[in-house]
Amino acid sequence: MTIIKTGKVFFVLLCITIFPFTVNASEQERGEQNEEEAIEVTADGIGTIKEDITDARRSAIDDALRIAVEQAKGVLVNVETEVQAYALVRDEVATRCKGFVKTYKILNENRDDKEKLYRISIHATVLLSNPNQSAPVVFDEHKFTGKIPEIIKEALLISKKTNALSEMINARRVNTLTPEMLKKLHHRFLIMYQILNSIEPPKEKAYKHQMLKKVIALKTKATHLYAGFLFGEKNPEMLRLANGLNKDANRTLLDLKEKSSLQSQQRNRPPVHLMPKR
Repeated sequence: MTIIKTGKVFFVLLCITIFPFTVNASEQERGEQNEEEAIEVTADGIGTIKEDITDARRSAIDDALRIAVEQAKGVLVNVETEVQAYALVRDEVATRCKGFVKTYKILNENRDDKEKLYRISIHATVLLSNPNQSAPVVFDEHKFTGKIPEIIKEALLISKKTNALSEMINARRVNTLTPEMLKKLHHRFLIMYQILNSIEPPKEKAYKHQMLKKVIALKTKATHLYAGFLFGEKNPEMLRLANGLNKDANRTLLDLKEKSSLQSQQRNRPPVHLMPKR
């Protein structure tokens, strides 16, 4: 028997060392679409059979849901980063969050009368945030200026990796690519978005902060689509969409660099009353 539960009915409140997690959808020229990124895991749960077998089954499901969220959390926490200072930023803004089981499907279940246990296996899609929750960490100007550059370094690094991935796929040089490589890169984007989504920047930095979040959201979706194209149905439309999202992200990132460079030049320009007369 297969049972699927959807919606927000089931959620697991968990104190974990990772950030609220919602990846809003990419804004595209083709229109806006809201979509949440999630982690898919398989988990086993156990319930003790006492008097009512239904209660034991429910306990087993609840146990599996809890473990699914813990596993999803572990997947993200264990992703390595190549920027050590960025990891410190990540640790600093770590906070409590809610783990939502968006959907789950029962893969297998059985009753063990000898040990009086009910065992169940599920495949779950887990979100690690409350979409309505505001950013839990407020950065003042000094802290934002000191910490955000490390996040930008990581963003630029993994952005280049997606560009290299795009070039390899479109040139049909994919022999060295593996599902695990793309999964790891995708998870790094997810962590990056979690961090950005956990920070409330100073008002004067809010626009650039949103631009950076848009870049990461686009890159996250593009990387996911590239993986689907390579190791899925080889759908040309999926590749076309991935390329479009990646190009949109690169354009937004270029705009962000130009705005940052212009503002830096304006800050370094001497005051008008100190400028030499011509």
